[in-house]
Amino acid sequence: MRLLIATGLYPPEIGGPATYAKLFEERLPRYGVEVSVLPFSMVRHMPLIIRHVAYAWLLAQRIHSADLVLVQDTVSTGFPVAVISGLARKKFIVRVPGDYAWEQGVQRFGVKDSLDDFQKRAYGLRVGTLRAIQRFVVTRAYRVIAPSHYLARIISQWSPRIRRIDVVYNGIELSETLPTARQASLIVSSGRLVPWKGFDELIDVVSAHPEWNLEILGDGPLHQELKERIQKAGSEERVTLRGRVSHAEARDVFARAAVFALNSRYEGLSHTLVEAMSVGTTVVATKAGGNPEVVKDGVNGILIEVGDKMALESALTRALSEQELRRQLGAAASERAKDFSIEKTVEATASLLKSCVS
Repeated sequence: MRLLIATGLYPPEIGGPATYAKLFEERLPRYGVEVSVLPFSMVRHMPLIIRHVAYAWLLAQRIHSADLVLVQDTVSTGFPVAVISGLARKKFIVRVPGDYAWEQGVQRFGVKDSLDDFQKRAYGLRVGTLRAIQRFVVTRAYRVIAPSHYLARIISQWSPRIRRIDVVYNGIELSETLPTARQASLIVSSGRLVPWKGFDELIDVVSAHPEWNLEILGDGPLHQELKERIQKAGSEERVTLRGRVSHAEARDVFARAAVFALNSRYEGLSHTLVEAMSVGTTVVATKAGGNPEVVKDGVNGILIEVGDKMALESALTRALSEQELRRQLGAAASERAKDFSIEKTVEATASLLKSCVS
């Protein structure tokens, strides 16, 4: 079969959609799937709106040679795919990495509600427009792929006319645990610097403990705000914003850390959580989103309630002070991570794709 992947991000751009577009391009042919990719970066330099029209035009030129389209977001490429696929009478599958309307609402339009509460309430025109686009795309898709059962439940609330939602977990490239000596006082966290990741609370907790150190990997709109928070706390020598790092660098940091902390209010299914677990790092994570589908409290990590700063501090204190606990949780974490290999993700995706054209 011939597959066209429409993706908002593509290497050297970073992010989940970019990672998966490249992985699918390289590995799906092993399963008898011929892949071509149409990245949004081809038109991103154009003015707003014009770029979407240009992308739709490029899509219209290529879609007739494809048996199926896999689109990796619900707005920038999702909307053009939904329109052009309908005109060309081609099936498409949409892989939904998260609720884009909620994410933009939190970052740009003053939304304060959690993702769950967001589903129950009405907002202004701009948020409403993004919601309408998402609903338009998922209701016209032949299949919807969600990276966790939690996110599948969220998507199911968008419309009763969604045909079917399949859960395919995000996968990672597994490799041997790095032979790096762990730093007993080092906590690491990673992710885009956005409000729902909870980096502000994590910085506050670590800053209150002079014996602890923290490295945060990633970049985003809150970089300057978090930098000023660190300076105000006087913890510049112990708390570091590393910015964007390569995949290899991130694994190295995870491997030398005593604890990986994920203090987010929302996660579909966290790549970095699984990455940290894969190198045997003890994880402390919130019960947000898909996290409990990866971490079992007290077995392969420690789970805490969302927004509970005291629980975060208590969990970190326990993890950093009990070496045997870290050893047990880290060993179990590396075993659990094997359930999220990229090969399992590719194989499940290939099976799903083939079922749609048979």
